[in-house]
Amino acid sequence: MKKKIYCNYCGKNLGIDVLDEKERQVCKNCREVYYENPLPVASVILPNRNRETLLVKRAGEPFKDMWCLPIGFAETGESIEDAALRELKEETGITGKIVQLVDVCSHTNPLYGELLVVTFEAEKVSGLETAGDDASDCRYFPIMNLPKLAFDSNEKAIQKYIELKKDLWNIYDSVDTFVESAVKGKNSYAKNLLSDELISVASENSKKIIDLWLDDITTNPSTKSYHSLSRDDLFERAAFIIDKFDLWIKGEKSEKELKEFYYDLARKRKEDNVVLEDLVSSLSLLKKHIWMFTYSFGVWEKAVDIYRMFELGERLIYFFDKAAYYTVMGYRES
Repeated sequence: MKKKIYCNYCGKNLGIDVLDEKERQVCKNCREVYYENPLPVASVILPNRNRETLLVKRAGEPFKDMWCLPIGFAETGESIEDAALRELKEETGITGKIVQLVDVCSHTNPLYGELLVVTFEAEKVSGLETAGDDASDCRYFPIMNLPKLAFDSNEKAIQKYIELKKDLWNIYDSVDTFVESAVKGKNSYAKNLLSDELISVASENSKKIIDLWLDDITTNPSTKSYHSLSRDDLFERAAFIIDKFDLWIKGEKSEKELKEFYYDLARKRKEDNVVLEDLVSSLSLLKKHIWMFTYSFGVWEKAVDIYRMFELGERLIYFFDKAAYYTVMGYRES
């Protein structure tokens, strides 16, 4: 960046003086001090629903033919937000609105010197994506697979944006997978869901969960028929359920195996003189203890943690509703 030579006020030569423990340009004649401040620059991340963001190809130097976010200097009399939206309009033809601040960083440019680059996320309001101003092209690229960008500040802002959106995208993906599975009639048999981690926690801690469940059903008024049964036998059955639980709930065990197990469980409990309503209540209590135990592992700082527990609850409902249905049918037919 070129240094000033003459004073804007008196036209005399500028010299160097130490003020506030820093060298500054000072007029030798009128003592006017010329402070050097970073230039404000605004850039925009404009995503679409496909997790792509709009980039522009630079028509001139520096970095001609390289891609970058819509970017440019803020002008006197406009806010940094207005500058971002103006650059977006000039370079891509898109009228947008600011969604949130993504990143602020300092950058040194060999031509302009110190810059302060402010990056916003914006939302498209209107317009047709058309290259304009100093751009030769504009196009959407997958945000996780962008070409090399012209400016390091853009690269940094994109990484910050991905971090900001990561949990939300994971929730969207898990919801889509779960809903698609339910629509196709598979119910809880969806894979690669956010709640898979909690299901694994339940399986790995089956003994603790079963002990809590046994303490409950051997004293609970809703399961009086269980009060006199062998704790060892009950533990063995419950251990088998939770041991296979993650395989069943992820659809890795067949529906036939699930049906046969609960038909057999119903027959065994009928032989033990357990009444049907107590049997159904025992399944409901097992579901409760699985959910409560995994809930205790939660760190409730992020929305993704809350969603993970919600999703687990829905999968438990699907699974234990089916288990209860086969148990009732098996009880009646035995």
